[in-house]
Amino acid sequence: MDTSAFDPLEPDAVEGLLIRTKQRSAELRRHPTMLLFDAVGWRRNSGRRRRMGLPAAGPPRRFSPSTMALASVGVVVALVVALVVVDATSGDPGAKLPVGRQPMAGGVPGPVDVPTPVSVLDAVTGVTPQVANAVGVPPTSVVAPPTVQTGQPALVIGGRPGAVFIGGEFCPYCGAERWAIVMAFSRFGTFTNLSDTDSSPWDIDPSTPTFSFYRSSYTSSSVALAAVEHVGNDTTGLDTRRPLQPLTAREAKVWQTYDHSSGYPFLDIGNAVFAMGPSFDPSVLAGLDQADVAARLTNPDDPATRAIVGTANYLTAAICHVLGPTATSSWCTEPAVTQAAAALGLG
Repeated sequence: MDTSAFDPLEPDAVEGLLIRTKQRSAELRRHPTMLLFDAVGWRRNSGRRRRMGLPAAGPPRRFSPSTMALASVGVVVALVVALVVVDATSGDPGAKLPVGRQPMAGGVPGPVDVPTPVSVLDAVTGVTPQVANAVGVPPTSVVAPPTVQTGQPALVIGGRPGAVFIGGEFCPYCGAERWAIVMAFSRFGTFTNLSDTDSSPWDIDPSTPTFSFYRSSYTSSSVALAAVEHVGNDTTGLDTRRPLQPLTAREAKVWQTYDHSSGYPFLDIGNAVFAMGPSFDPSVLAGLDQADVAARLTNPDDPATRAIVGTANYLTAAICHVLGPTATSSWCTEPAVTQAAAALGLG
């Protein structure tokens, strides 16, 4: 074969191709059958996959390392080869740099946690009822509602109705979900020592702007929240993350009981309402940093605001539900929250 007609790839292009190949490999390890879903409605768009045409379905969720190991190595290798060809011709948009980075070989910087600015936290926790009510309950194509389970024993932490979040700093789906978690739970209490960070720059939906709950605390007189960053962030390349926070016996039990795949993100509110996957597509945050997202939260028509506030309205309804008669927050009677409760079938 005469190769003289082909131009050699520049080193930067080779490095970029290798990074995208690793991203696709990681995606397939978590979703080894995803190409099969193309026949029933999964479509590729700028390196991401969205589920189309199926009711009440959110973006694809990330699975745990134990689930990844169950995938066939042969299938993964074959599918990676196919996607490398696609990526070589299509490419992905460049990832933004987050608020903090640590250097790595090859010039792609890794995420670093930095304290959340007061202005950002105030914008997230200060979203008004007017904005929340204008967003209301978005269509399921924008926000996937959480699931409800009845007849379960109440989740109690420290004598109060409780909630458990289990995530990973590397995970873009966890990153998107944290915005709504901070917003919803701040309607009942106060977060301290939150950090700004980004999801892995080498994984799908790279560098999604978010927060980290690592070394943070939440204080409330009515509801308890155990927020655990079970796995840290990628530091020098894809899959270089390490375990970060161990689970307590209670956290491990609810995770294994209600999410048999033990995937990220996982949110259990009172053993009654569960978000076991991303509520919205992280791509609505692409190209933004935390300050950019915060600045949009006064506009109910902004796509990021609709996704974050719409999810927070559902989570607020869930908290009000598990609090029952003890709920004293005025948020529990706001139209957006009562609409979300009705949509979930919460009495």
